[in-house]
Amino acid sequence: MQDQKFNIGVIGSGNIGGTLGKHFAKAGYPVMFSSRHPEQLTALAEEAGHGARVGTIEAAAGFGEVILLSIPFGKTPDLKQQVGTLEGKVLIDTNNYYPQRDGDLPGNEMAKKNLLESEWTASHFPSASVAKAFNTIYYVTLGGRAFDHENPMAIPFGASDEKAKEITNTLIHDIGFAPVHVGDLGGTRSMQPGQKLYTKELAPGEMQKLL
Repeated sequence: MQDQKFNIGVIGSGNIGGTLGKHFAKAGYPVMFSSRHPEQLTALAEEAGHGARVGTIEAAAGFGEVILLSIPFGKTPDLKQQVGTLEGKVLIDTNNYYPQRDGDLPGNEMAKKNLLESEWTASHFPSASVAKAFNTIYYVTLGGRAFDHENPMAIPFGASDEKAKEITNTLIHDIGFAPVHVGDLGGTRSMQPGQKLYTKELAPGEMQKLL
């Protein structure tokens, strides 16, 4: 897997998505940045370099073998209507639910169906291999601690299947962090806002102890 440089479509190119897209481009992955206003992303793609390009959300969804999802949590159902099921793709969800921004509907639905945030996202894309990662880290730290292969910071992640696990593990490693697998999506509660791994800046051994 390490030798494969699969296409990455970034849906939502703000603080987290934009920073990760630049890291992935630097690591040698073909990257397409997208947002609702792709014309505003030209400078970001130029800064990323390494052939990074810009497209519509639909174009990025088609381009990416891996989709990096970094939009407001509550917009997930709208995205599903826009891009379909993302069948056969790996979807890496970086999002967090903030009721004051996202409204009560997602929270009510998660409570009714007994779903974690990652599982709620995955329920909208049942044909994709879904992982949860990069939602616990502040974007400034994400920018500053990348490619520190001597003293890598731990990044926790969960994955719905082996495909999502392997690819997400590889991507975290390739940008200079230490992947710490928390299990399947049912193990991602510890990564949600206010939980024990959220915003923690730890070495991998320290994070494993917390788990």
